[in-house]
Amino acid sequence: MRINRIIFMVSEIFFLMPVLLFVSCAHPLYEAREFPNKTVSKTFETDANQAYSAIRWALKTSGYAIINENLEEGIVTSGWLPTKADSHYLEPFGHPDYGVNGAYYRLEVKIIPEDVGYKTRVEIVSRVRSMMAQLKSSEIEEKKILNMVSDYLRKPDIHLTNIGLEE
Repeated sequence: MRINRIIFMVSEIFFLMPVLLFVSCAHPLYEAREFPNKTVSKTFETDANQAYSAIRWALKTSGYAIINENLEEGIVTSGWLPTKADSHYLEPFGHPDYGVNGAYYRLEVKIIPEDVGYKTRVEIVSRVRSMMAQLKSSEIEEKKILNMVSDYLRKPDIHLTNIGLEE
């Protein structure tokens, strides 16, 4: 009878241990925070509607899902993507340290029509959601989108001189 009681107690312990482990580890201890980065901008000689079309094309072509479009505010927001090996970095010792860091980012694009002339300024900021503070953008993705917008808005006839391309 005593042996049966010991066997019953041991079997209870082996049954309850995994249950307690799963229950105690089921909720997160820390939640990632969102950190904005420096804004990257460029001014284009076009109206806001053309700039908007170019931004939509550039984001979709680059693989970004557009999750929010606020036309009144002129803001286009992409979906969350995992950071790439060269898209974000830390500066623990005063120099960039790239690598996989388990963070996610999204791009927020703002279209600002300027009052002077036929110009529109496009601003892109990378918002990072990470466990680590001070994760900075390398600005590679933001500049890639701005370059694609430039390509989309380029006139069919260009004027090339020894100084470069005049648009």
